[in-house]
Amino acid sequence: MEFTNKQLRRIDEIHNAVYDLCKILTELDDDLVWDMEYIGEIADAACDILVEKGFKISYPAHVIEKDGTEKITEWHNE
Repeated sequence: MEFTNKQLRRIDEIHNAVYDLCKILTELDDDLVWDMEYIGEIADAACDILVEKGFKISYPAHVIEKDGTEKITEWHNE
Protein backbone atom coordinates (compact mmCIF):
# COMPACT_ATOMS: atom_id res chain seq x y z
CA MET A 1 0.00 0.00 0.00
CA GLU A 2 1.63 3.23 -1.16
CA PHE A 3 0.78 6.89 -1.21
CA THR A 4 0.27 8.59 -4.57
CA ASN A 5 2.64 11.39 -5.58
CA LYS A 6 -0.14 13.89 -4.85
CA GLN A 7 -0.60 12.47 -1.34
CA LEU A 8 3.16 12.54 -0.71
CA ARG A 9 3.32 16.19 -1.79
CA ARG A 10 0.47 17.02 0.61
CA ILE A 11 2.18 15.24 3.52
CA ASP A 12 5.45 17.03 2.73
CA GLU A 13 3.61 20.36 2.54
CA ILE A 14 2.17 19.84 6.03
CA HIS A 15 5.45 18.66 7.56
CA ASN A 16 7.38 21.56 6.01
CA ALA A 17 4.82 24.06 7.32
CA VAL A 18 5.07 22.59 10.84
CA TYR A 19 8.87 22.71 10.67
CA ASP A 20 8.72 26.36 9.57
CA LEU A 21 6.36 27.13 12.47
CA CYS A 22 8.76 25.45 14.90
CA LYS A 23 11.68 27.52 13.55
CA ILE A 24 9.66 30.70 14.13
CA LEU A 25 8.59 29.66 17.63
CA THR A 26 12.07 28.57 18.73
CA GLU A 27 13.89 31.37 16.86
CA LEU A 28 16.44 28.77 15.75
CA ASP A 29 16.09 29.50 12.01
CA ASP A 30 18.40 27.06 10.21
CA ASP A 31 19.76 25.51 13.43
CA LEU A 32 16.59 23.57 14.29
CA VAL A 33 17.04 19.84 13.71
CA TRP A 34 14.45 18.22 11.43
CA ASP A 35 12.91 15.47 13.57
CA MET A 36 9.69 13.70 12.65
CA GLU A 37 9.16 12.82 16.31
CA TYR A 38 8.09 16.38 17.10
CA ILE A 39 7.01 17.40 13.58
CA GLY A 40 4.52 14.53 13.31
CA GLU A 41 3.21 15.07 16.82
CA ILE A 42 2.63 18.78 16.24
CA ALA A 43 1.02 18.14 12.83
CA ASP A 44 -1.36 15.60 14.36
CA ALA A 45 -2.20 17.91 17.28
CA ALA A 46 -2.90 20.86 14.98
CA CYS A 47 -5.11 18.69 12.78
CA ASP A 48 -6.97 17.33 15.81
CA ILE A 49 -7.70 20.87 17.02
CA LEU A 50 -8.91 21.99 13.60
CA VAL A 51 -11.14 18.91 13.22
CA GLU A 52 -12.64 19.62 16.67
CA LYS A 53 -13.41 23.14 15.42
CA GLY A 54 -15.29 21.71 12.45
CA PHE A 55 -12.66 21.83 9.72
CA LYS A 56 -12.05 18.97 7.28
CA ILE A 57 -8.30 18.42 6.98
CA SER A 58 -6.61 16.78 3.99
CA TYR A 59 -3.73 14.85 5.61
CA PRO A 60 -3.26 11.44 3.96
CA ALA A 61 -2.40 8.62 6.34
CA HIS A 62 -1.82 4.89 6.39
CA VAL A 63 -4.38 3.43 8.80
CA ILE A 64 -4.55 -0.03 10.35
CA GLU A 65 -8.07 -0.87 11.50
CA LYS A 66 -8.81 -2.84 14.69
CA ASP A 67 -9.48 -5.95 12.57
CA GLY A 68 -6.02 -5.63 10.99
CA THR A 69 -7.14 -4.35 7.60
CA GLU A 70 -5.11 -1.52 6.16
CA LYS A 71 -6.10 1.49 4.11
CA ILE A 72 -4.90 4.89 3.07
CA THR A 73 -7.20 7.71 4.05
CA GLU A 74 -7.24 11.20 2.55
CA TRP A 75 -8.64 13.01 5.57
CA HIS A 76 -7.38 13.42 9.13
CA ASN A 77 -9.44 11.29 11.55
CA GLU A 78 -11.71 10.10 8.77
